[in-house]
Amino acid sequence: MKTRGIFVLFVDDNFICNLDMREYLQAAGFHVEAVFCAAAAFEVLAKHSEQLSALVTDIDLGPGPDGFEVARRARALYPGLPVVFISGTAQMRFPAQGVEGSWFLAKPFHPQRLVESINLAIRLEAA
Repeated sequence: MKTRGIFVLFVDDNFICNLDMREYLQAAGFHVEAVFCAAAAFEVLAKHSEQLSALVTDIDLGPGPDGFEVARRARALYPGLPVVFISGTAQMRFPAQGVEGSWFLAKPFHPQRLVESINLAIRLEAA
């Protein structure tokens, strides 16, 4: 699947991970809006929900709402939005709290696995 024109919202409170993944996804051809917290993600969702192709969010985002809440808000605004959760610690919570039809990648992962997960989630949602 070509990634041109795919707008991804990437949410991770880890500064290095956020910057590295943004750069990798952009190099892979995605348009990426990368933010560090749920509040910033909510702002992006309010402005761009109809243009958004996929959401990638860490689950544990520090104080305040977590990635599960970001995904629920995103789906409320944009039903069927492909969602990929990433986490190094919250895998056990994903089955009960993740939004329906979402994906999970355990940290650490190779960035290419994230690209593949986004493309697969988008392709399956479109089917």
